[in-house]
Amino acid sequence: MKEIQRISITDAVVDNIKKMIEAEEYKVGEKLPAEAKLCEMFKVSRTSVREALRVLQALGYVENKPGKGAFVAANHKEDSSLWYDVENPQFTDFMDIRMAMETFAVRIAVKKASEKDIKKLEEIHQSFVEANENKDMVRMIMLDELFHTTIVGITKNQLLININRQLLEAFRVYRSESFTDRDVYKNAIEPHEVLLDCFRHHDYKRAVDEMRNHLNITTSDMEKIHNKNTSVTTEKL
Repeated sequence: MKEIQRISITDAVVDNIKKMIEAEEYKVGEKLPAEAKLCEMFKVSRTSVREALRVLQALGYVENKPGKGAFVAANHKEDSSLWYDVENPQFTDFMDIRMAMETFAVRIAVKKASEKDIKKLEEIHQSFVEANENKDMVRMIMLDELFHTTIVGITKNQLLININRQLLEAFRVYRSESFTDRDVYKNAIEPHEVLLDCFRHHDYKRAVDEMRNHLNITTSDMEKIHNKNTSVTTEKL
């Protein structure tokens, strides 16, 4: 096993643990090593390990049991590669689905959120802000995904969680493109802060409006990037 040198790249930890699980070094229901042991194995900070475990939980690879640790989840072997039968879906198709799903999810999540859930969202957002300050694009992509996935997870609606998990892989390429533009990734900070305020005040009606505004901004930003890239390509021709 190779040591991870860039400890700010939490997704490297995610990738290593995923490979261990997929290779059945740790089987379904088996407990993963404690955080301290994982830190030692990968030569990374405890913060990186905790973020990685949160991502793995959101992706369905890990189940975190309070007071017991992280265990390999039973649903990580699900094949989501053929979850839709559509050839070359467009960015706007994904955003239409996200708009319907995430406005619904945030309404339920704000109603159900515990103080622990809100604290988890705050920690993810703080890490997101730090990644922005450090211009760590890989980490920003991961944390943006984790913020939205955590909201879906708070709903405790297993069907919604599963649909979101399958959407993640297909949408990740667009999320990566959006964070290559400095103006775009700055645009994600304030909407996340506003959504957090809705959670703190349990204002689900405002949360729905703010999520809709956030996703509209994302759609607009991606359209600008697409138009910019198309213009550059045309000029080269």
